Amino acid sequence: MAQITAVTEPLRAEARKWRGLADQAGAASRAAGRLTLHPAAFFIGDGNMTTHAEAYETFRSFMTVVLDAATTEFEQLGAAVDRIADAYDQADAMVAVDLDRIYRR
Repeated sequence: MAQITAVTEPLRAEARKWRGLADQAGAASRAAGRLTLHPAAFFIGDGNMTTHAEAYETFRSFMTVVLDAATTEFEQLGAAVDRIADAYDQADAMVAVDLDRIYRR
């Protein structure tokens, strides 16, 4: 009897895509972590150097946190999609056994 199978390779390709995005987000987070600037970098001739430096650091820190979270979330999405593909494969195996029992009697 012919096997009935779900095509899970597209799901596995999607999982790889999410893992690749996690790698990219991790690299961006590490880069953002290195983008600290001395307050003097914000000197533009007025008394707001500290204000500008604090605003930059707040935003840089925020982006690092967001990119770290994206790394974690994207890894989890990749793992979840792999689990979905595994569940489809397991269900196929069970259906094949059930159909064999029905049609081979």
